[in-house]
Amino acid sequence: MALTELASPTSLRTLFCGETGADAVVATMKRQLPSEGLATGPMGSRFDLTRATYRILDSRILEAAAKSLDQDFAQPLVEWLGTFQNLREAAARTVTGSDQEELVTLKEPIPFTSTQGTDVVLSVGDTKVATISFRLDLTVELGKTSLVVRQGAVDDIVAEVLRASALFTLEAYPKPLWKPEPVALPDVHVTVRPAFVVPLVALPSPRGPAEQETPRKLTDRPPVPSSGGA
Repeated sequence: MALTELASPTSLRTLFCGETGADAVVATMKRQLPSEGLATGPMGSRFDLTRATYRILDSRILEAAAKSLDQDFAQPLVEWLGTFQNLREAAARTVTGSDQEELVTLKEPIPFTSTQGTDVVLSVGDTKVATISFRLDLTVELGKTSLVVRQGAVDDIVAEVLRASALFTLEAYPKPLWKPEPVALPDVHVTVRPAFVVPLVALPSPRGPAEQETPRKLTDRPPVPSSGGA
């Protein structure tokens, strides 16, 4: 079966919405706003603005907040994978030689979750009027996953399946502003660009798969067993 190639980088918006533009995503968010909008509450008691002006401000706030969806989905994922002990050990073995590479395989499904906050500050002149806070929740689950480590860095990821879901919310407002359909892709190949340099310092290992394969050497040097994530 052919691999599903994901361009590098692939933004969260592209992963979930394809070629849908940022304007369409913002329009979706606007339809989910509370009836009073975003700017009316913090600014209405201090400024006498028209309803049309508040709608324009709401659009500008959402446009600023939605920029967080332009980030590469793979970057936080590979940074997390880079904390696994066996991946760090493979990176340490390959960092000294330009022809050194290893294939590290994680056999069990890997659940990854990430929560990020985004603040949009409303200012008039040099005076800050209010801060509007948003939250992005991302969940990614990988099936059996192989990572190519070259010169201490991960530059390729191949997963039997990639499932992802996302939620973008306004702080203290229960209705999601953006909740795209979950994505499920088989046989996914992600080229990590730039390659992620695995930290070689001692880091706490995450709760990883119960069973992991020993890295398979792609060079002439005999394989060195490595432990899995705790």
